[in-house]
Amino acid sequence: MVDAVSSPRAQLVELLWQLKQNFDQENDSSLRFVHFNTLLNDPVYRAEIIKRATQSDNKKIRALGAKLQQANRDGVLLNKKPGPTASSPPITNPDIAETLSQGTPRPRGRENHKTTYAWLGLAVIMLGVIGYFGYQPLHEAVAGRHVVKGPLTGTHTWTANTTWILDGIVYVEGNGSLTIEPGTRIEGRPGSALVVTRDATLFARGQESAPIVFTSNQAAGTRTAGDWGGVVMLGSAPVNVADAQIEGIPHGDSRGQFGGRDVESSCGVMEYTRIEYAGFEVYANNELNGLTLGGCGSNTIIRNVQVHRALDDGIEVFGGTVNLRHIIITGAGDDSLDWDMGWRGNVQFLVAQQHPNLGDNAFEGDNLKANPLATPVSEPTLYNVTLISPRSHEKYHRAMTLKVGTGGHFHNMIIDGFSGETIDIKGKETVGRISNGQLTFNSMMVHKVGSRGLTFFDAENMEGDDDGGFDERRYFQSSAVNAQFGTDPLLTRDAYSLSHPDFAPTARSPARNGASPIPQGEFWDEAADYLGAIRPGSVQNWTDGWTSYPLN
Repeated sequence: MVDAVSSPRAQLVELLWQLKQNFDQENDSSLRFVHFNTLLNDPVYRAEIIKRATQSDNKKIRALGAKLQQANRDGVLLNKKPGPTASSPPITNPDIAETLSQGTPRPRGRENHKTTYAWLGLAVIMLGVIGYFGYQPLHEAVAGRHVVKGPLTGTHTWTANTTWILDGIVYVEGNGSLTIEPGTRIEGRPGSALVVTRDATLFARGQESAPIVFTSNQAAGTRTAGDWGGVVMLGSAPVNVADAQIEGIPHGDSRGQFGGRDVESSCGVMEYTRIEYAGFEVYANNELNGLTLGGCGSNTIIRNVQVHRALDDGIEVFGGTVNLRHIIITGAGDDSLDWDMGWRGNVQFLVAQQHPNLGDNAFEGDNLKANPLATPVSEPTLYNVTLISPRSHEKYHRAMTLKVGTGGHFHNMIIDGFSGETIDIKGKETVGRISNGQLTFNSMMVHKVGSRGLTFFDAENMEGDDDGGFDERRYFQSSAVNAQFGTDPLLTRDAYSLSHPDFAPTARSPARNGASPIPQGEFWDEAADYLGAIRPGSVQNWTDGWTSYPLN
């Protein structure tokens, strides 16, 4: 078919499609999934996949890679070069389905039949691709299902009587706003994501009895982490790096920029919302998370949010001053909560449950890898936190890894069951935050962590010393930190359940006592005078009614 279609663009599209099919059949676990939309639209991703093809052990994939190196020699696809010509009519959106929705381009001037046949051939290729993805036209509602793709500008409302299908990366941009009604279901196809840019706003305000659900478009029972991309909210609050660009959006695309000087700015509202099976790999070591917050300010509302089975981090916060309240993160593929770039928000009532065969840290905190002393310094303040891991025999789980100069204030915490260690502080800059008061810990209960549940901290000698000789064990077990090691918080067995967890300690739990006073202020619930995210003995609590824990 490639020989019959003379357009270089058509040849490239056909070869890329053949490559995707062959990679998928090869079932290469290191590649996970080849995202065809990203192959078409992102030259960096395309070049990386082509390079991998040329190095494949599969002879057919290797041959396709060699052809694609020639076809992709200038890294240009679908008329990305400036300036249309008579033989190369402009395409306003390079996405396959949207190209088709415009129809076959009308010949211009003295365009010859050869070029016309090339475009017809390209259309045939595109129809095959569309058949694979089950495409429905842009914004067409069919039997209560409504496909959304491309940019959203202006004012939009997604209603609960329709299932909204994300096809590709959907950007809310250009001072646009998207309102999502309580009870609405949004399903992401492979390679899709919802990105709310710095000049746009999201209002996703569900209800306890009618949560908003972002989930996979795959059939129940077959869903898995990374089925789609997740939700990204970008704002104009301070970050500690110039020209910040969010992960998962190609460099050079201004829609991925975030950060500014407006500490109180708002990215919008997300309340009573679940995000499931998100976090696809955009390209090597660059993955979207369940929920990504970049430069969101203190007027952003993120509360009563669950992120379940994300491929990478559950929630990652890049700078800003956004506050989090009533948060549940379950089964994250990497870290439950990750932060860097100078995040200085508040958190109250957070549960992170690591699954036994997944993940790394419940918390991973950084300041800035390129400059640990960059300002503003990451310095979140957290109260009433429960971190749970089932003492995995498969994964080395830490409750917290704090590194690259991060600060932070951690109070009224329960840490239970981690196979690795309680807290690892890495780097002399991070240790320095303790001496200057930017990194503090108080009122912690730690149970069954480390080897046989009794070691709590790893020894760091010689080459294993990553913090200039700082002794975590001595520090955390000293009077400088009000921490109880080996005290059982009396969580129920259901706290470790993957399908129906109950995170409340029993009524007899010692977590009822010893809490640090809660700060005063509009954000804080000063009545939470206990350790952990849920009051001991609670029969009903803030996690009820709107959360769910499906395994697939």
